[in-house]
Amino acid sequence: MNVSFRNLSEVNEMIIKAGFSPAGFGKHAGISRGYVNQILRGKRPPTPAIAKKIADALGKEFDDIFFIESGYKSNQSA
Repeated sequence: MNVSFRNLSEVNEMIIKAGFSPAGFGKHAGISRGYVNQILRGKRPPTPAIAKKIADALGKEFDDIFFIESGYKSNQSA
């Protein structure tokens, strides 16, 4: 299963409106600078634990910012 942003650009806007740079937000959320930069540029998906830290740091519910992709494909025909 993968965690994905509902809208990455909105999350970046929330971070800016909260008064943080990406590095400052990473420090606030307890995420390393390099990792948070990769996540916020869409280069790397967050783990569930990191996604929770991001949601908590923004004062949002997990489901407001993220969704979970199962990644499983069915071989059954309809």
